[in-house]
Amino acid sequence: MARFQKKIRRTMAAADRLSALDDDLLEHILSFAPAKEAAASAALSRRWRPLWRCANALNLDSRPYSSGAGGFHYPDARFDAFFRDGKAALAHRRGTALKRLTVFLKEGAYLTRRGSYYRVHDVEPEHDARVAGLLADPAAAALEELRIAGEHAYSGLYIPPLASLPCATATLRVLELHFCCLQPPPTSSARLAFPRLTDLSLRDCTYLEGYLQVVIDAATALTRLALVNVTNKPPKRPDSAEDSYSRPSKPSNLPLCLRCRTVTALVLVTSVSLEEQQDSRDIGIQLDMPSLRSFRYKGFPVKLSLTSPAPGLARVDLDTNRRERNFYKREPAARMLASFSSTRALKLHITGIEEIVSGDEAILPTFPNLKLLEIDGNFKYMDIDAALAVATLLRACPAMSELRLRLNMAYDYDYDRKMQEPARRSFAQSVERFSRLASMCSQHRDDVEFGGVSELMDAFTDNCEFSCQRTSLRKVKLQFKSKEINCFQVQLAKFLVENAMVLEEMHIEDESQFWPDHLCHKVARWRADALRRRNLPDTAGFRVYQLANPAVDPQSKANFVRN
Repeated sequence: MARFQKKIRRTMAAADRLSALDDDLLEHILSFAPAKEAAASAALSRRWRPLWRCANALNLDSRPYSSGAGGFHYPDARFDAFFRDGKAALAHRRGTALKRLTVFLKEGAYLTRRGSYYRVHDVEPEHDARVAGLLADPAAAALEELRIAGEHAYSGLYIPPLASLPCATATLRVLELHFCCLQPPPTSSARLAFPRLTDLSLRDCTYLEGYLQVVIDAATALTRLALVNVTNKPPKRPDSAEDSYSRPSKPSNLPLCLRCRTVTALVLVTSVSLEEQQDSRDIGIQLDMPSLRSFRYKGFPVKLSLTSPAPGLARVDLDTNRRERNFYKREPAARMLASFSSTRALKLHITGIEEIVSGDEAILPTFPNLKLLEIDGNFKYMDIDAALAVATLLRACPAMSELRLRLNMAYDYDYDRKMQEPARRSFAQSVERFSRLASMCSQHRDDVEFGGVSELMDAFTDNCEFSCQRTSLRKVKLQFKSKEINCFQVQLAKFLVENAMVLEEMHIEDESQFWPDHLCHKVARWRADALRRRNLPDTAGFRVYQLANPAVDPQSKANFVRN
């Protein structure tokens, strides 16, 4: 009994703390709750009754209504309560301006009958008109943000009535669609227009061939566009027999050609099959966006080009770290960068840093305005192309001021066998390190022994200089998993700290478990010795920092697992 009373007191105390909040804050909290739960808060007290009606956001979620008894065939009576509650929630807000509406639709909430994976003539199932009724409600006429999420189903994706939205031509600024299908309205008289739309996000959506460009053209003020796994749906095949069932035409990611003169930020995430790569190798992705300032691409390396210059481009983020067993004909990462030479910041996440160089062909452009370069990738053991790739990058960025490298060695069978030899096991390594430390005098403990074969090519080490090292490179971040005392990353760190004349900071994380092997204890001495040999003072005030977040080392055979 005492325990129960104590629990009641804790609950009441928590309720009192929540009630102590201002009404504006409580309304903001209720704006994130589903409409059914938000309305239930009115039963708490007299003060709570009007709060959920005053919130400027409403969430209509059909998923809780799908549980319980109900028929297998559509229309499903279980969703009648969803539409009834949705209408009631909108009716209570007609005195309060509704700014944000989010709608989650189960398959049974928007389809009047269950479709089939094999449909006659690719005909879309009939949609429930009650969904369009919710979106066209007078309470939603002044919406600024609209989010619609359907359900991935073979019966068909939800088709939002974009041309008939009351808020489209007046107030709508943000439109987000998930698992929806974009296609023209059934009547040609409906005109698509989004004069105030600035933010458009499509995720896992399909669109009828050519209609995505129509939607973008209708948004004359669009500044941000996000396309995540958006596929192009070919038109209906005219040669389908009337009495036969046919598989729906398969949507595709490529080719993709988009035009928008006002977009400043573009996010593009694609998943390209081998067939699409072969069919669209001459086109790939073409973008006509001269106002672009920020671009992020994630997917397989494909042909990517800007058909018009983007002089204001400030940041490019390319993530092509994808592995496909049958994906052999891949676009070199360096060729994908050809259209982005004007960017001021470049982040590149690639499978192997060797992708920067492609044989003897010089395909990497010069980045005259680049200030920040960030590379995340693997390199092959004892492969001179890794050093050649780094040298190529340094040469292509003459004005770079900050360099961030996250490099790890890719799985190598011969190296793995060598490290599994008895002499290389943990105890033997500890004994070897202790003996080496004991034999070193305190004066030279920060030195590194370069006794093996250098993985930096001769052109990289023999008086090799780059413009950025002489005049602009001031900050270097290097993250890796140290596997050898003389690994490629250590050699690279030594080269950079000895040759970057205006370097001010070096941030390092090598995950070395033996403190004398940490680079933090060595790079300062390397730089001091290099400046002493050149009879130069350290005018930059060089400092060394150890990064708090360690580098992630790919586990041997995990490199072959597709992300």
